Amino acid sequence: MLKIYSFETLPSTQKWLIEKVQDSSVEIPCAVITEMQTDGIGSRNNRWIGNRGNFFASVAILEEHLPDDLPITATSIYFACLMKNSLESFGSKVWVKWPNDLYIESSKVGGCITVKKGGVMIVGIGVNIIKAPLGFGVLDIVISPDKLLKEFLKRVKRAPSWKQIFSNFRLEFEKSKEFYTHIENERFDLTDAILNDDGSLMIGKRRVVSLR
Repeated sequence: MLKIYSFETLPSTQKWLIEKVQDSSVEIPCAVITEMQTDGIGSRNNRWIGNRGNFFASVAILEEHLPDDLPITATSIYFACLMKNSLESFGSKVWVKWPNDLYIESSKVGGCITVKKGGVMIVGIGVNIIKAPLGFGVLDIVISPDKLLKEFLKRVKRAPSWKQIFSNFRLEFEKSKEFYTHIENERFDLTDAILNDDGSLMIGKRRVVSLR
């Protein structure tokens, strides 16, 4: 059975789990969740800090247990979609903005970051359930972080194919075209972006991949 490590406060679930994976002090797969996070990792190395009652968790899974058809560069899209599906099962209208952001209408409510360490994928996810910093939104449902993590882990274990996940993601990609994204501190307007089958984008003649 997958072990879940639970804390009242951590600087970052992602940093904690990366450290434990690197020194081989946890058995894979496993997950970590905390009630409060004081120094989390957000997009472009921004800090993701939130209030008690929000969702802060990371999951470690062996790369060999991922779907055979999943492009390694699409892992953040894949796991963000699994979290979206988890939230939808409780009634949320959340959607995934390319490549890894969780949105309610036009407001970001969470995100997903994936790091590869050897043969282990470490997935960090944050969701504003009850309160958000200025400029961000909150989820449209009320759910406990523990309940959400358990639902997410069920879907991770089922490991639906990339083809199955991508077919739904492609349909809602049109919403992403109203926004822009940053890759390595470079801003890209998504208005005319074309989504490739591996989750990358063609913007003009340039292929853009998110590795976060």
